Amino acid sequence: MGGEHTTYATRHRRTRSGLAALALTGLGFAGIGATAQAASDEPTMMMPTGGGYESVTLEAFAKAAISKATDKTVDIVVVPSSYGDDWPSRPENIALAKQRTAEVAAACTAVAPPGKSCTGRLAILLNRADAMKPANSAALRDASLDGIFILGGDQGIAMKVLANSPAEKAMTDAVHRGAVLGGTSAGAAVESVSMINGYVGDYGAAQGLRRGSTLMWWRNDGDAERGLVFGSQRAIYDQHFYERGRFGRSLSTIATADERFGGKSPVGVGVDYATSITNYGDRTLTQVVGNSGAATIDFESLGATHRWVGTERWLSARKVKVNLLTEGNDYDLVTRRLTLNGKTVGDVSGRAWSTPRSSADGILYVGGGVLGGGKVIPSVVKDAAAASANPQNGRVLILSADTRGTAAAYGDKLKVAGWPGHIDQATFGKGSWASVNPGRYDAVLIVAVSPPQAAKAFGNATFRALAAKAFAAVPVVFADGPAAAYAGTRWSGEARPNGDNYEEKAGAAFKTSEAKWHAGAGVVGASIIPALNTDYVWGRLFNAVAVDKGELGLGISAGTAIRFHAGSATVVDGSVVVADGRDARTWVSSNGTLGAAGLVVDTFGPGEALRR
Repeated sequence: MGGEHTTYATRHRRTRSGLAALALTGLGFAGIGATAQAASDEPTMMMPTGGGYESVTLEAFAKAAISKATDKTVDIVVVPSSYGDDWPSRPENIALAKQRTAEVAAACTAVAPPGKSCTGRLAILLNRADAMKPANSAALRDASLDGIFILGGDQGIAMKVLANSPAEKAMTDAVHRGAVLGGTSAGAAVESVSMINGYVGDYGAAQGLRRGSTLMWWRNDGDAERGLVFGSQRAIYDQHFYERGRFGRSLSTIATADERFGGKSPVGVGVDYATSITNYGDRTLTQVVGNSGAATIDFESLGATHRWVGTERWLSARKVKVNLLTEGNDYDLVTRRLTLNGKTVGDVSGRAWSTPRSSADGILYVGGGVLGGGKVIPSVVKDAAAASANPQNGRVLILSADTRGTAAAYGDKLKVAGWPGHIDQATFGKGSWASVNPGRYDAVLIVAVSPPQAAKAFGNATFRALAAKAFAAVPVVFADGPAAAYAGTRWSGEARPNGDNYEEKAGAAFKTSEAKWHAGAGVVGASIIPALNTDYVWGRLFNAVAVDKGELGLGISAGTAIRFHAGSATVVDGSVVVADGRDARTWVSSNGTLGAAGLVVDTFGPGEALRR
């Protein structure tokens, strides 16, 4: 859902100061519709925005509306249907919608050329009765209308208001006459006729890669539960895309669409906060404008295959093509070809990759953060017991790169999982930690929760030596969380998000300067990104493979681990995402966001071996 009433208000309490807006010059709107050419000869023009009412995206929409105006007045109508309408909130909703209307009109005035003036009118379409009264849609039927802007809120509510109403008919006619359609957040979601209507129940990004986690309103259901009837047939939009970690949601949605439409799925198009993209004629995506970027998820170009595995039905997919769009990109929704500054980029084959191997002497687990429970620690206990000559007297060392509390928490999990032997703990900087001998143990857990704290430990030569000895000499080693990241070739000590900054940190992870990489132990020849689904660090996963296109990125969900042994790598519980950038073209946009053409993504579920 869009979340106009909560998310936008919250954003006014938190600044977005780290994100520089793109310059608005060179957007390419000049001349569109400015000649005497009939508007009906032009392609439809729709501009989904991933969220917010930032000046950079409002002014981009305004420039598009200005380009449509054939007289001195630029006429824009604002539609607030995503707000809904229970009576006690109607006056408040109308007041907020009027404020938004004023903001849209002001953005138009700010960029209008001499001789042009802007008007913004609010269409009172807050409930079904409003939408069924033709008089309430009079402004939308005005032949001089140049733009329609749909506010954020709840896309399901919006379509319950608008579907099969005179208001929707008026909007349809206006867009086909040439009016540009814009919308933010929920107002973007409704711009695809097959519409994402949020998560199911209490699911969220953590469950995004599971079948049925997304509430979909499909275009071919034969009912009114859909997006706008004139919305995109070739794209399914998702919004707040980077900042809310919604890659998993779109991957599972497009996999389901592939089944529903007989192997001819639409393109998943995710647009981030304070960013917009333009869809011309449901053929070309272009003109990414704003503080961040957009992404396409394509199951057809490389012949992606998929199934659902495990009791929780995690997505297992091979050869999904992903592009990260920035300014300078054009994407053809029919041919699914991407250009950068006019040149085709990202034509890749999805060639096979070799399974990443572990150089550890015994069994190695790398985890995405498993203190929440699940099957990983019981699996570690089983392997440790098998490695011990006498499990009742077996020994496990918990080597904490974090705090004594972290070590104790893992110790408790070992006991609950049934470890019958001894458990010793050593915490960096505490007591006689430096004198432990990992070689004396049947299993060693190298653990951390806080990346900055882990960076201090792994920056210490003695602690690194203890970890190295464990990797080289211990029968079973489990590295979890930031310690799992350290086991790879590079890792980041950036702090994990908290309840107040999830969105800011998730969006920042797509900036190429965010990770501030440290060299890892290199025990696994890949970049390992833990807590992919719960920390919303998809951007870090893609940045990792952009840094070294010769290596894969392994995104491990919380509650999940990869078990390396004898040349194999197997998923234990949950989901793992493999990002392959070997043949991709990558670049840095003018706002510092990663751009990429031809990333290939594979997803794996419980019990699956990592291979393509």
